[in-house]
Amino acid sequence: MTRFPLTWPSSRCLLVAMMTIAVASCASSTPRPSSAKSPTGERDTAVVHEPCDKDSAAAEKVDVNGDRIPDIIHVRKDGREVCRVVDLNLDGAIDAFIYYDGSGVERRRESDFDRDGRADEIAHYEHGVVVLKERETNFDNKLDTWDYYEGSRLARRERDSDGDGIIDQWWQFNNPNDPKCAVVASDQNADGKADPGSVVDLCAESYGAPKTTVPPPGGAVPPEGAVGAAAGQPAAAGAPGAAPASAPGAATAPGAAPASAPAGAPTATTAAPAGSAPSQPAARKGP
Repeated sequence: MTRFPLTWPSSRCLLVAMMTIAVASCASSTPRPSSAKSPTGERDTAVVHEPCDKDSAAAEKVDVNGDRIPDIIHVRKDGREVCRVVDLNLDGAIDAFIYYDGSGVERRRESDFDRDGRADEIAHYEHGVVVLKERETNFDNKLDTWDYYEGSRLARRERDSDGDGIIDQWWQFNNPNDPKCAVVASDQNADGKADPGSVVDLCAESYGAPKTTVPPPGGAVPPEGAVGAAAGQPAAAGAPGAAPASAPGAATAPGAAPASAPAGAPTATTAAPAGSAPSQPAARKGP
């Protein structure tokens, strides 16, 4: 096979740990990429074009928009179509090469999405259903992503994120109802295996689990406004969240700060003894 120019001759791409194992070594009915070299994840990253003789005398050329440039070319051999060349947006540049098996069913498609004349994605089909997409995503003309499909659904992904030809990311798409959800494991120490501590669930926050509030340790100052709110009392004017002054003659718990202080008096800074339960919160510093 040779690389192809995609241009026309004219001038005119525990659960977390279990998921880690599943992501890193998940067995699948989808085929391994033909470019796989070794169990460590090394890949042949060359973007290779399968020949399609669009210039043969037997090729049927179709001009859809009447500009005298073919927009669809049907290439036939022994009376059947073996491949097709398509300019989807009628701009004079090839967008896709489509290949057919002996039954006339699509088996391969090479697509150029960024119109640079090179394939960005090579999709492989079995019985007309996509099973694998090899993709080039960072404009360096090398494959870096392998997407595996099961029943036409994206099930898992392997990526070479740093361009060294070694797989260092494993994606497991764990929610059939949301293709954006995946558990991702990475190889950060370059040993060719997923690191358990690197696992990230992209949709963890969408599962609806409520956040739990941890109570403060004994003797800690309650959150601002907590005492008044718990007693059903309104906050005193000018002091948001502060408890109202004690009634005349009311006893003050030992060690508790006074409810109010005369103007100009220094602010009490002595903390309540550990484990005590003051009836009033400690006065706040500052204005």
